[in-house]
Amino acid sequence: MLLLALASLVAVGFAQPPVWYPGGQCSVSQYSDAGDMELPPGTKIVGGIEARPYEFPWQVSVRRKSSDSHFCGGSIINDRWVVCAAHCMQGESPALVSLVVGEHDSSAASTVRQTHDVDSIFVHEDYNGNTFENDVSVIKTVNAIAIDINDGPICAPDPANDYVYRKSQCSGWGTINSGGVCCPNVLRYVTLNVTTNAFCDDIYSPLYTITSDMICATDNTGQNERDSCQGDSGGPLSVKDGNGIFSLIGIVSWGIGCASGYPGVYARVGSQTGWITDIITNN
Repeated sequence: MLLLALASLVAVGFAQPPVWYPGGQCSVSQYSDAGDMELPPGTKIVGGIEARPYEFPWQVSVRRKSSDSHFCGGSIINDRWVVCAAHCMQGESPALVSLVVGEHDSSAASTVRQTHDVDSIFVHEDYNGNTFENDVSVIKTVNAIAIDINDGPICAPDPANDYVYRKSQCSGWGTINSGGVCCPNVLRYVTLNVTTNAFCDDIYSPLYTITSDMICATDNTGQNERDSCQGDSGGPLSVKDGNGIFSLIGIVSWGIGCASGYPGVYARVGSQTGWITDIITNN
């Protein structure tokens, strides 16, 4: 997040629509209850709970090649493309960035982990670093991501659905406290409630404006118990339907502090599906 001011397994399967392009597929978690954990008061992604291994198979760690250090999250949307935030990738060079998929515990050896070189980076041409509008980017890998039970794409959202009041999930390796040092070794996640934009705008006004291409999510107890934080930027905000299908509704974007009385603000993916599809179709 960009800070301001500061149990049983289901069979491996693929969902059909909504997808990112005609004929595309998206995967389901190997856990039937993925993302369903109810969190006690006081727990949040910044101090949070550990995901089970490969619970969110679309999760990506975006890293600096020079140090193999995580700096942003991302989401697999097909075997060559990852969605991230514009503020993560603006000014970055493909030669200096790598994408790690199938990551769970960065401190442990793994036969699942895949590290991919980057072919190209596309930052939304209308991204505004002052207002945070259009905070979306897409990254193309040099080689195809091997899709299996542990690594797979997340579904596209329904652009007509605002997802208000839905339970959502946010996962990442972000800091465990606001302003803290990045990053924990094990992937964590938190459940959040999607708010109306009007509610979110009232809290941020007059400092910032919540625009139609943003979506907000928080807890129900004053916006001070659950949130994403630095290092989670670019990662997924998802919802799950009754069939266990996860859709990417938001990209971790910005906020004032972490769990500091302000909702987390995410780039609304439903407003960007056309742009994303155009990029991956034409490149």
